[in-house]
Amino acid sequence: MGNNSHKMDLDTVIIFGGGSYIAKQIVKKIKYKRLICISKSLKKFKIKSKKIKIFNNFIKNKEEIKKFTNNTKITALFLNNYTVDNLILNKTKEELKLELEENLIGTFENSKELCKIMINNNFGRLIFFSSSRGLTSDIGISGYSISKNGLRGMMKSFSREFARYNITSNCLSLGFFNSPLFRKIDPNLKKKILSRGDIKVTGDIDSIKNSIYFISHSKYLTGTTLYLDGGYN
Repeated sequence: MGNNSHKMDLDTVIIFGGGSYIAKQIVKKIKYKRLICISKSLKKFKIKSKKIKIFNNFIKNKEEIKKFTNNTKITALFLNNYTVDNLILNKTKEELKLELEENLIGTFENSKELCKIMINNNFGRLIFFSSSRGLTSDIGISGYSISKNGLRGMMKSFSREFARYNITSNCLSLGFFNSPLFRKIDPNLKKKILSRGDIKVTGDIDSIKNSIYFISHSKYLTGTTLYLDGGYN
């Protein structure tokens, strides 16, 4: 049993949006040899472990990251989930630009530069975290929905262009998890939201961990969206 668990360990993990609640919970669960967190909020923390590095910007620190990950198998997790809730008739161009920049354009630029490193390593796993609510949309989240559907198109483009280099590209579409933000929702609204799924409870971090392992170790899985949402979508 122990030997099988070691086989599931990940070599190098890079987490974009490493300061989010979900990202922190994932880090507690997965096993890795090296970890890089890209986060503006985590930079203030001092990490003593030599196998963990924190940067507030991927592109500006690309050369150092390249040295740290040289000849390793990189699994990259993109947890960019910025939203400005507003009805379409009230939504401003600036709000939409912010959502597209954070969730889509910035992710595209980071993925493009990361793929250059992955090509040299002859291995790469791109896992873009999406949202089942965002993909189907809802009242007040038009910008978020646009960016998440755009992310799915981007994922497919990366799959087409980089599969030849042993780099796979997939989306992991999440349902609802017991995050601090979800706990703030009115209990009646929370019950209504969860009732739309087949499994009418919040998800668990172990399911996310298992999905990451599955995608990372599956060389024939690319260009697809894996729905981890309890049957919401």
